[in-house]
Amino acid sequence: MRFTTPQQKAIVIAVLIAVDLALISLFDALHSEIGSIALTVLQTAGWYLVTRVFRGPGEPLQAARPWWRMTNRPLLSAVFGALYGVSAVANAIFSFAGYGSLSGWVSILGQAVLAALFLTSASRLRALARVPA
Repeated sequence: MRFTTPQQKAIVIAVLIAVDLALISLFDALHSEIGSIALTVLQTAGWYLVTRVFRGPGEPLQAARPWWRMTNRPLLSAVFGALYGVSAVANAIFSFAGYGSLSGWVSILGQAVLAALFLTSASRLRALARVPA
C-alpha cells in the first residue's frame, strides 16, 4: 500500500503517534530501561518503514523506493536530518554531563541513524535535481 495524499499521510502519522503512546504505556518506557530501549528501536524502525510507503509527486507507486530516499524533497530531508542531528548532539551533551543511561545512549544512536538517513536523502535528492533529464 502506498500513501500519496496529505490526508492519507496524516492518518498514518496519527496512527503511528497513537501506537507510540500505547507502546510507551505497554513497555513502561518512562520507568524501565529495557522498555525504553525497545521503544527506541521500534520508533526508529517505524520511521524508516513509514518512509518506504509514503510517495511524493512524480514518484512511481509500484516500484520500491530506494533505500536512501526518506522524503521526496531535499529541503524536507535536510530539515528532518538537522533536527535529528541537533537532538542527538544535545542529548549526547546531557549524557556526558551525567544525565546518561544505556537507554539514553540507545536513543542517541537512533536519532543519529535517522539524522544520517535524512541527510543522505537530502544530498542525493539535490544531486538528482541537478542531473538533466
